[in-house]
Amino acid sequence: MSDILSIVDLTKQYASPRGKAGVLNNLNLTVGKSEFVCILGPSGCGKSTLLRCIAGFEDYQGEIVCNGHKVKKPSIDRMMVFQDYNQLFPWKTVEDNIKYALKLRGEKDSDALARKVEELLHNVGLYEYRKFYPHELSGGMKQRVAISRARAINPEIVLMDEPFAALDAITRNRLQWNLYEISRREKVTVMFVTHNIQEAITLGSRVLIMNSNGEIVVDEQNPLQQPVRPSTPGYGELWDRYSRILQGEEG
Repeated sequence: MSDILSIVDLTKQYASPRGKAGVLNNLNLTVGKSEFVCILGPSGCGKSTLLRCIAGFEDYQGEIVCNGHKVKKPSIDRMMVFQDYNQLFPWKTVEDNIKYALKLRGEKDSDALARKVEELLHNVGLYEYRKFYPHELSGGMKQRVAISRARAINPEIVLMDEPFAALDAITRNRLQWNLYEISRREKVTVMFVTHNIQEAITLGSRVLIMNSNGEIVVDEQNPLQQPVRPSTPGYGELWDRYSRILQGEEG
């Protein structure tokens, strides 16, 4: 598996009344093509900051290279999906939100645009809502459109910052399964931040755990047979181990 992302000695500091406070300190990481990397860790450990640095939204020290290019600013080769429902253009319909992304990629043919929009919306079960505006959709539906819009650009990496955290359990589970199927079928490279152990075990082909100092203390391939369900052999033991690590009971 070839690497699509390389991070060397990544350091990020924020100013505070007591001086500069470090969030990430000399973090090193590589990510291979088509990996689904789930990142667990306590609040404030730098998970979201890591994604924002990769996306080009933050300045930083060290080096981030995506597909052979140093990350200096945002680019369509790195698309981010946020937790906030309101990341769609409210004045555009569902299909026009996605068409906008396709046009950014350089697609101009109207028939090709229509076919791709249809494909993307069928994949997330929203084609019948293509003429709806964002305010007419539920939170879960908005997130599905946001994921489809990010995928429309065909980025090298999709960065997802707790996109399902505010959803009810039933909707969250449905969207987890939908994302799992899409990522495996289309071999999408994903970096996915979550506080939810079940989510990390279910979605991740690889799991990272960060501690409160912004250090990666676990970096391992998901050992469970895919697709993962609570009944999968070894699920309970893995969940328990990750829980102990997050609580600082195990190194």
